[in-house]
Amino acid sequence: MERFDEERLSRLRLAIDYSRRKLEPFRQRRMAALRQFVGSHYSDDGSSVPEPVNLLELATGVYVRQLVAKNPRVLIQTSYRGLKPRARLFELAANHMIEEIRLDETLRRVLMEAIFSVGIVKVGENISGAVEIGGYLHDVGQPYCDVVALDDFVVDLNARTWEEVAFIGNRYRMPLEDARSCGLFDPDVVKQLSATPRSAYNEFGDERAESLSVGTDSDPEEYCDYVELLDLWLPRENLFMTLAWDQENLRPLRVGPWQGPEWGPYLILSFCDVPGNLMPLPPVAVWMELHNVANAIYRKLVRQAERQKDITAAAPGSENDARPSSGAGRRRRRGPHQDRIKPVSYGGADVGTLQFGMHLRDLFVYHAGNLDLLGGLSPQSETLGQDQLLAENASLRLADMTDRVYRFVRQVMRSLCWYLWYDPLIEIPFTFRVAGLGIEVPMAFDATAREGDFLDYNIDIEPYSMQHESPGRRLSKVMEVVNGVIAPFAPFMAEQGIAPDFEGILRIIARYANMPELEELVQIQAPRQPEPGMIRPQPVVKPAVTTRRYERVSRAGATRGARDYLAMQNLAAVAAAGRNSQTVGVA
Repeated sequence: MERFDEERLSRLRLAIDYSRRKLEPFRQRRMAALRQFVGSHYSDDGSSVPEPVNLLELATGVYVRQLVAKNPRVLIQTSYRGLKPRARLFELAANHMIEEIRLDETLRRVLMEAIFSVGIVKVGENISGAVEIGGYLHDVGQPYCDVVALDDFVVDLNARTWEEVAFIGNRYRMPLEDARSCGLFDPDVVKQLSATPRSAYNEFGDERAESLSVGTDSDPEEYCDYVELLDLWLPRENLFMTLAWDQENLRPLRVGPWQGPEWGPYLILSFCDVPGNLMPLPPVAVWMELHNVANAIYRKLVRQAERQKDITAAAPGSENDARPSSGAGRRRRRGPHQDRIKPVSYGGADVGTLQFGMHLRDLFVYHAGNLDLLGGLSPQSETLGQDQLLAENASLRLADMTDRVYRFVRQVMRSLCWYLWYDPLIEIPFTFRVAGLGIEVPMAFDATAREGDFLDYNIDIEPYSMQHESPGRRLSKVMEVVNGVIAPFAPFMAEQGIAPDFEGILRIIARYANMPELEELVQIQAPRQPEPGMIRPQPVVKPAVTTRRYERVSRAGATRGARDYLAMQNLAAVAAAGRNSQTVGVA
């Protein structure tokens, strides 16, 4: 274990303190946005005012579903022909590891962090016993990918780009007993550690995000004693060290050369870079103003609607006719002055304010990248085909966010695969299914399965593998392949010994269409052998030239935009009629 002199350690702690203080405004704004996101019904520490139109939750849910709906699929290829079988085995092991560590859950959490501030993950491998770090129990020898919240993030804010940072790290809580027994730290230093109670506030008094659910108790009850530690990566010196977070008098618990990927353990996901600044501009920072104004308007509309009253106004001399009779039903008597008695409404939602609120909602949907279309909230055109075309070109914002997420996930997989490749004790068992034979072969990826160098393999992410596809959409793709490839080219496939598996096609259709009854509609038997001299039916070949006739029918639209426009027109007409009318009930 290397030594770190006192002067360097003192300057490092001062730089960490300075950067943490400069990160305080970013943490506070993230916390304010999270309060608006959870609203007033989440907990006692959520929003202090009602959020009747939670636009932040709407936009966040749409983008998380669009960008990370499921686990990615890794593609590992190589330009060396002799290594192609090894690349395939490496790929199977990587995809199995993704399922084991539930990477999709981590990616969704880091995507949420990037929408509200900046997304950070820490990728590594547990080389000690099974220990709990940051609430996650890491198995021995297994790579891990953990989310680092902004409350625990440490970075050199004097840098202008992520490549220039002098240090980057994260704070985490670890059971004190595990810290003393894991064998990672200097035994002379670790025995001086003392327990640190959980606090709802950071060191500068700003509130932490978890206080939304656990509150701000000054002395929370915990099952066991915990200690707060700080991991730091110093890129220039290529050192990795661990410090006690709140015990500055202690020496580092460990200092040693970084023995992981050259790009380090911390990976960053951001969506909008600010020139000359390290911290990015998160999408929520752009959405917050419209969200706040829209909810203020709708809260006002709610108050106006609650004050609405209907009364009966009568001109002088017709008061008796306006009084209800004393019988059952309390109906008003018919008198000679009925034309001077009319109902009057007081209060109620103001038409102009309601129109402005609807405009703010549409403006938010526009600024957030056409949420109606991305989230399937309402049709945007008259036909399904037109909506699909619009969805593919819905938003350059979504396209840019998708590219950034895929680059980030690709880098995460490179880090995870690095540990798979270089760990001499790694052993990942999995099952390989042989296509066409219906058999499964147990296999394992270990040190004997590696060949060549890590740089000989290109690690990529299968396009669109993280996006959600409904069973109906998958069924549509299956039918496109059947009708566009298998059916027309079946005779040519037969010449090459390729026979369509119609039983498999029917099973896929039954599964994606949610029609288990389909197996009862057809009877699956052993294929019948052709008798000698039997003439086999020839496939029907379509004529080379066909004539098609298209008819176009015009129908009224039913999109949300059209409905809102008609509603606003009707409201404006009602308001205009009210302004032009005479005073009610006065003759």
